Amino acid sequence: MNFIKTKPFGYLLLVAFATLLSVKNVQAQQGQKVIQLYGIVRANDSSSVLPGASVYIKGTHRGTITNDYGIFSIAVVPGSKIEFSFIGFKSVFYTVPNNVNGDQLMVSPMLEQDTTYLPTAIVTALPTPAEFRRLFLETSIPDDNYAIARQNLNLENMLRQMRYLPMDAQTIANMNSRELIRQGSQKGLVPSSGIFNPLAWYDFIRSLKEGGGSK
Repeated sequence: MNFIKTKPFGYLLLVAFATLLSVKNVQAQQGQKVIQLYGIVRANDSSSVLPGASVYIKGTHRGTITNDYGIFSIAVVPGSKIEFSFIGFKSVFYTVPNNVNGDQLMVSPMLEQDTTYLPTAIVTALPTPAEFRRLFLETSIPDDNYAIARQNLNLENMLRQMRYLPMDAQTIANMNSRELIRQGSQKGLVPSSGIFNPLAWYDFIRSLKEGGGSK
């Protein structure tokens, strides 16, 4: 592609003139030398331009992108480090010289395509449809959160897990009390009623204090 065609070249001059006016205004406001940096971003393996390439001034929050013809224009100061980047290409860095004559500088960075090599993948067909069906049915699919929650709330699983959970003092006392009643029943003794059970009296008095008595 020829970059010296009438339309792109004329557009470049128009952008350069507009940026020059902006540079003059910045110089008048800040009192320091500001340079108009402009040019065309291209790929190094061909004459193709890179529209939408990023032009960023390192260490600042300022930047721009190239237009449909790969043309950019931005106001910079001497010593600024410019990064030119584009998806699929390696970034190029350019430092603005401190001894620029005048207030305009043209650069034409050429970006190199960034090649990523992936590991070799070998694809082979299964011998028969029946073999594919067998492998498909035997493939284990990990459970999602909903399936895991259903398994955790399963009654059999909950009872199985209760066997390994630590018990508090109240639960142990109740189990010992029931075991004593069971042993007494096996020896022919009459099971004691709740009125002689100190744990039952403890629960009754506690319920009265907490307002749990009958009204």
